Amino acid sequence: MSRNENPPFARGETFYNGETIDSADLGGVNLEGKEWVFEDVNPTTGVARTGEYVRCRVVRNAAAIALLPKRVVSFEASGTEYGCRVDGYVTTTAAEGYPLDEYLPTAGVPIGDLAYIVVDGPAMVITSIADMSADIAVGTKLVGLTAATSGATTAGRVHPQVLTGATALLADQVQNRIGRALTAGLTTATATEILCLVGKW
Repeated sequence: MSRNENPPFARGETFYNGETIDSADLGGVNLEGKEWVFEDVNPTTGVARTGEYVRCRVVRNAAAIALLPKRVVSFEASGTEYGCRVDGYVTTTAAEGYPLDEYLPTAGVPIGDLAYIVVDGPAMVITSIADMSADIAVGTKLVGLTAATSGATTAGRVHPQVLTGATALLADQVQNRIGRALTAGLTTATATEILCLVGKW
């Protein structure tokens, strides 16, 4: 963790921050996988949300699409250093994943750019675009939701942890939970933003 260094860019920004990206000569390679701790404060308004710290990791967007804020992304498996690059959204139930910085612009992280994911602490995540199987109460453990492809509109979302079913699925549900819900969501509410305490308990 880079606790004695200033972060290379603010939350809500990317490494290139709108500048042209040369895919043949990517900048910031030395930053991939490094982590910084931030206060849980909205960088635009300066308003504090909780008393928690937010630990963020710099990752490269190695996907074929721009990745959107608040979506849960998966690490690139073919890279030489696991945990430094992301190649899309989670697509299988309870797959390992981490939310992209919620303060990014709506256009998200361009291909080849660097941005933050939240690896510990409060982060906003998004639920299914369809009705969920159960309400999400505060304190509910959350996991990634299944989707057709890593770039699908349905991908990168969360739903309640389910501890019934096949042994392999149960193991994924236990090991790969994203965190606990800090705000609630109803069964009938679709594409709802939920504040999630990532990586806790």
